[in-house]
Amino acid sequence: MIFATPGKGKECLTKFCEFIRAHKGHPENIAEVVCDMSPAFLSAVEKEFKSASVTVDWFHVVQLFTKAVDDVRKLEGRQTKLPDHTRWAVLKGAEKKRTQNQENALLELAEQGFATAKAYRVKELLRWIRRAESRQAAKWRITHFLKHATEYTADCPLLEPVRNALASFERHMPRILHRWHSLHTNARLEGFNGLFQAARARARGYRNVENFITMAYLIAAPIQILVAT
Repeated sequence: MIFATPGKGKECLTKFCEFIRAHKGHPENIAEVVCDMSPAFLSAVEKEFKSASVTVDWFHVVQLFTKAVDDVRKLEGRQTKLPDHTRWAVLKGAEKKRTQNQENALLELAEQGFATAKAYRVKELLRWIRRAESRQAAKWRITHFLKHATEYTADCPLLEPVRNALASFERHMPRILHRWHSLHTNARLEGFNGLFQAARARARGYRNVENFITMAYLIAAPIQILVAT
């Protein structure tokens, strides 16, 4: 980690550009930005890093649909009694081990035709896209995924969060497809974030954001760079 600043909007990128220039760097030399789908952030990237290609990291695609599944679960839970253990049954990915109660909840959701089960199926279809071995194959899979998922969710008002996620996915499709050319992901940063949050928990919070940023530097920046600067 070389830079951190409070906030999460476009002003953060402006400050980063100032930091680069202050250290005799050139923002126009940034070749690629890997980020989420925040409209404000993407707008700032286009303004500040005009030469950079933009890749929407796959982590944020999965996060988008995971939130949509949880939103459907909450909406449906207000109208009807969902099976016990539904929350973690649908929020866990298929690669993660579930308890028997969670497996039973998934089975009951599917057998009873709950909207939450439909939302979960759409989310899990992302794995099929992720396994594509080329950009062309991924584009073909995304096109078919969008068509199938749109038809599959069309007749249920409770699935509006999933339809919104599909619209966002389609809108950002070119940036998502760029990941099949890119060698970069946000995985390391997401791993660092886990360390940062663990440090915050151990300290029972920090008095101010500056202290938190200092701790982040101590965790994620090479100490020899900190000493030199």
